Amino acid sequence: MKIKILFFLLISVVGFSQKKKINEEYDYINNYYQLVYQAQYEYLKEDYQKAYDLLKTAEKNCPLLKQMEINEPAVLAECAMRLNKPEEAVHYIEILVRDYGANFEGFKNSPLYKDIQNTRYWRKLERKAKKYHEAYLKQVNLDLRNEILKMKEEDQSVRINRDYEGLKRVDSINYLKLRKIVADCDCFPDEMFPQFGNYTIDDKFFSAVIFVYHINSEDAEYWKPIFLDLIRRGRAPAEIYGTLIDSNLRSNGVYLYGIYSNIGKDLIDDFENLDKRRIAVGLPPWQLEKDIHELIKKKYGI
Repeated sequence: MKIKILFFLLISVVGFSQKKKINEEYDYINNYYQLVYQAQYEYLKEDYQKAYDLLKTAEKNCPLLKQMEINEPAVLAECAMRLNKPEEAVHYIEILVRDYGANFEGFKNSPLYKDIQNTRYWRKLERKAKKYHEAYLKQVNLDLRNEILKMKEEDQSVRINRDYEGLKRVDSINYLKLRKIVADCDCFPDEMFPQFGNYTIDDKFFSAVIFVYHINSEDAEYWKPIFLDLIRRGRAPAEIYGTLIDSNLRSNGVYLYGIYSNIGKDLIDDFENLDKRRIAVGLPPWQLEKDIHELIKKKYGI
């Protein structure tokens, strides 16, 4: 009888600890983003050890994200490969294929991974790749993806055609749709969430950040706490809060978060505390962001 009771208690404790882990709240603002931005900088400078160490620390703190401009799993895969950790490199490639719908053939054709394609762990992933992709596609809500793509198309159409009456109508409709999508999905529409799909679905660039630029100052009050909470939980692109605020300051010409690349220090209010504000909402320090963009231009010619 005592053995049965002890067994029951053990199972209960294990179950409770697993449940706690599953439901645990992660704080990406304080424990993830800044490590990842610094890792991106080191990666672009080709210091793969520093980039790897920073990303591994970030991953220990919070589940890994796949942000569009950074692509954390891909950077970790490359760093691991260059640091002679091929099995770990395959682990991160598997995450990209399984969780984010990445095309396995792209990795297979990469010269970086040619020398490990006869290993058992690579062959194992190759056997699973097709099933992973099929499972990923089943998660994609094509109706939702197409709705958001249509929203973007209409958003741009009325602006390109300078249809000011149509603009008011489209922005109003899109605003209500965006509210419903975010509430239903508990995230901001982005490729890092499988229900929205990625470019491999239809070769179309997918991002809903453009709608944030068109939220007026009155409606911004509704979104501020929602955006900040989503960013903190890793459920939204980190730039949306700063974008929301600064896009509504365009008429003033003086900004709070410095999200526009073509403005100088003189157009940022309280510049001395700019980085404190940026870090508090998940953005990288101002100069670090500029340095990263310069390195991207140099590395990729973009």
